[in-house]
Amino acid sequence: MESPIETLASRGWKWFVIVGALVSLAGLGAITLPVFAGMAVTTLVGALFLFSGLVQGYHTFRIHQWSVKLWYVFSAIIYILGGLFILFEPLSGLITLTMLMVVIMIFNGVTRVIFGIANRKIDGASWIVFSGILSIILGVYFFSLLGNPEISTSLLGIFIGVSLLMEGISFVFMGFQLRRAASV
Repeated sequence: MESPIETLASRGWKWFVIVGALVSLAGLGAITLPVFAGMAVTTLVGALFLFSGLVQGYHTFRIHQWSVKLWYVFSAIIYILGGLFILFEPLSGLITLTMLMVVIMIFNGVTRVIFGIANRKIDGASWIVFSGILSIILGVYFFSLLGNPEISTSLLGIFIGVSLLMEGISFVFMGFQLRRAASV
């Protein structure tokens, strides 16, 4: 009788390859049409904000303590307004999300540098610091380009495309590794 891992390796490897190929194709599509991909993600984020705000607003009717209810109402209003802003002004929402992504990239780089320096004795800490410095440099560079409308409207879609492409490629490699493990 096969173990679950052996079953996954012998039968599931094909699905990893198929999903990886589809995700890679989606990534190439996003890289090819970055503004469309960015607008699609922006619209999805706006819809999720609106939905979250409506759910929180509905939830406030079940809360009886006013101090708690006030925070839920305030949060619901912010989510609803943010969702409506993004849905009715998708280009502004796209640029806002792109700017937020770049700021998070810089912040992530700073935290990796701090973590790597604080944990110098760990093997590979220098690589963590290096990747943090690289994120900071790229983030500052991208931030300086946000004034250019062509770049600020394309950057989010390109990031999404590259991320999907890398994820898809890793799934394909994982599938072939599973196949090789199953044949051993």
